[in-house]
Amino acid sequence: MSNFDKPVFVLSSSWRSGSTLVQRYVTASGEVLVWGETGGALDALRDALGGWDQITAPSARRFPGGTGGGKGEEAFRAFVAAPKSEHAGQWIANLSPPYMDIAGELRAMLLRVYGARAGELGYPRFGIKETRCDLATARCLRTLFPDAKFVFLVRDPFAVMLSIKRRNWMGHPPGHATLRYYAEHWRLRSAQFRDADFGLTLRYEDFVAEPALRDKLMDYLEIETRPPADFAETSKVDWVSRDTSDLSRWERGLLRYWLGGEMRQWGY
Repeated sequence: MSNFDKPVFVLSSSWRSGSTLVQRYVTASGEVLVWGETGGALDALRDALGGWDQITAPSARRFPGGTGGGKGEEAFRAFVAAPKSEHAGQWIANLSPPYMDIAGELRAMLLRVYGARAGELGYPRFGIKETRCDLATARCLRTLFPDAKFVFLVRDPFAVMLSIKRRNWMGHPPGHATLRYYAEHWRLRSAQFRDADFGLTLRYEDFVAEPALRDKLMDYLEIETRPPADFAETSKVDWVSRDTSDLSRWERGLLRYWLGGEMRQWGY
């Protein structure tokens, strides 16, 4: 097994949740280069792989919405077995290479794009950090990399929303709809991460405050080299906001109303 067979995926439940600090911390070991955001590309890869899964599957297999499999692999096997002179007369509407071949090519693409470059830069392993991905995307990545390591990161949503607000709502217009958008993003992923049956789940606040938890993280990731003990406290970010506004009483009330149940599950 190659070291690249064990990538590290750092997935946070929202933007402004400390995923970049975890990214820096893991990369500081010198053993894993954790690449930055993909702009939603990993979610698109999940959707694409799901499409191929459906179109290649047997017709008896059911998919969300009641759709059956497209029998693409069955058509492929018949196509390969027939002489070329008969190909055009066969049922080829959903003709497709086998699903596992497609999945293997997607895996190879990620290894070329991220793994090979990490190796060229002196890192024996690679990873990716994301703030958009949900548990379904994590499961897709786990299909491609069964030995991958997953870190699910959650932060107090009040701190998350305050940080987003101080950055001009990150391009969204201020107001009820934007607050709800970010709140739902946090709630859905936090609930999914809490129920994940694989990976390591962390609260950002605990990661910063507890050296033992940072050691637990590195042990889980199978990383031997440790960054300096004060790395989490002294690591500087390169994006500082001059906005010192606080969440309004109205914003705090809505967040508590929308997120209170999930917050209690996390001890917030």
